[in-house]
Amino acid sequence: MNLYNELQPVDRLSIRVPFPLSSYDRKLITLLYQPLIGAEPISLYFLLWAEGENIDDNMMSHYHLMNALDMPIGKIFESRIALEAIGLLRTWRKDQQEMRSFLYDVMPPLDAATFFDDPLLSMFLYSKIGESAYRNLRQRFVSKGLSNYGYQEVSRTFTDVYQPVKHNLPSDEIQLTGLQEKPKELPFHYEDFDFNLLRVGLSEQLVPSSVLTAEAKATIAKLAFLYHLTPFDMQKIVLLALDDQMVLSDLRLKKEAADYYKLTVSKEPPEMQSVIKKEQQKQEVFTQTAVIDEDMDPMEAELIRWFEASSPIDVLTAVAGGQEPFPNDRQLVEDLVMQYGITTPVVNVLIHYVFLRNNGKLNRKYIETIASHWRNTGVKTAREAMKLAREFEENNTTDSKTAATKETKDYSKEYKILKAGAGVFYQLPQFLDSDYSNIDQLKKELIPIFDSVKSIDLLSMLIKGKVPFEKDVKVVQDFTTKYDIPTPVVNALIHYAYYLSNANLNSAFLQAIASNWQKNNIQTAEQALNFAREYQIQKNRKQYSSKGKQTGKPQNVPDWYYENKLKQQKKKDEKPLEEKQTDYEKKRKEILKKLGMNEGEVDS
Repeated sequence: MNLYNELQPVDRLSIRVPFPLSSYDRKLITLLYQPLIGAEPISLYFLLWAEGENIDDNMMSHYHLMNALDMPIGKIFESRIALEAIGLLRTWRKDQQEMRSFLYDVMPPLDAATFFDDPLLSMFLYSKIGESAYRNLRQRFVSKGLSNYGYQEVSRTFTDVYQPVKHNLPSDEIQLTGLQEKPKELPFHYEDFDFNLLRVGLSEQLVPSSVLTAEAKATIAKLAFLYHLTPFDMQKIVLLALDDQMVLSDLRLKKEAADYYKLTVSKEPPEMQSVIKKEQQKQEVFTQTAVIDEDMDPMEAELIRWFEASSPIDVLTAVAGGQEPFPNDRQLVEDLVMQYGITTPVVNVLIHYVFLRNNGKLNRKYIETIASHWRNTGVKTAREAMKLAREFEENNTTDSKTAATKETKDYSKEYKILKAGAGVFYQLPQFLDSDYSNIDQLKKELIPIFDSVKSIDLLSMLIKGKVPFEKDVKVVQDFTTKYDIPTPVVNALIHYAYYLSNANLNSAFLQAIASNWQKNNIQTAEQALNFAREYQIQKNRKQYSSKGKQTGKPQNVPDWYYENKLKQQKKKDEKPLEEKQTDYEKKRKEILKKLGMNEGEVDS
């Protein structure tokens, strides 16, 4: 604000006290209002009160206030608007050519019952003085007394008792001017809340229009302002607060709004702050940031401020393009904040980061994995969380570049063992190796590989030390990031899927196998190998049995018989074609010899 346009020391002022003020009012102002707006505005109020009780209507300048309170004109103005906002002062201005004059009406405080019944004032006081002091003050000023519950009012009205008598009253003898009504509530602009938007999601069958009385609308507007809730949020609160008799009470509205705030925003009560002080603090934060990080991108600085100031629900709505977040996503961020104790700014960065990195998918396990890592590192601010996310991305990029440029390693031995393991454990005869015919010895060679290497290195071993394709690397990285499975089991899983899919790894196949293994509680590489071998034997036995039904061969055969058949089939397939042709030629010569014929005789 331009203070010169608002107030100057030379501006004149007059003071009025429209309503009598008592010592009880002084207690209310000191104990209830002063914690809200501070000592300086209350000092100005008491000074105006004292000056206003003077019968003489003397004009004075604002220099008088500055000298009496030892405040600059800026502090006088801030104190004045604080009193106006809380309902203790009304200001009138008159602009003239030579000077500008103000008329200040010193207003009485609200009675204690009205003060504590107002959701804004009561929550404002609660957040300032704490629960214990708040309860003591409420008990001191608000006496419970006898309840009128169950009684029916039978009081007579004025017209029930008195009848009018006709008299000629001179109209010029009484002049009523400048009448004001004593304030009964906090000055508040209810029209700032969009009630039309509130009604959009509330059908007449669910919430009749008659339910939204003037009092209910006032409470709804105040609660939305207090808890920073949208009309869509208030729709849910209204539905929850509506009782069986279709009555919308202030008490139920306040309770449901408080519960909704605790679930979606914070367990701590909301705080209020002067707009002027808030702008000053923002400027200080921006200045400090600029001093610390002179080279920081302005857009990044603005993003950090947004993460620090927004609620997780706001961020969810923003990343969804302004649409209402799904209940599962809401529940996820609520659990992160309330159940796992992660600060709101860190949750905001996490949502934004995962949304961008995972193509708009907010996978719960993926988010919880990252959240666990971030919580263990102790990050508390949005800036620290953004730094962690950036470092993770840079490391991934570096690892990819290193994998693409590093020289191939000699994994000939590991390649031979992995290949032989596929032949024995996955029943793939084309990969059997005579050097590893002993299953126990092969297991001793294979399991240490699964236990000791990274999954990315295992990919290189599967292709004899060459650089793996980026597609396979991404499939493995995404799988290991999303699912919390022991590394040896993951390596056995990759090995199994690689050979069964003819070196065509894909996420869906890995997930299907992992799901089956998880159901069977596979926790080690040895368990994975044994389970895979048994599974493949049963699978092949079923296939062999189905062939046996068609050809009339025996269906029930032992494992050793089937394995021997596989070896014989392998030798038969490897027998060269030339050898088969030589047998036929030899047989032909033997027949000619028995007939006593030579080659030439046959040709003739």
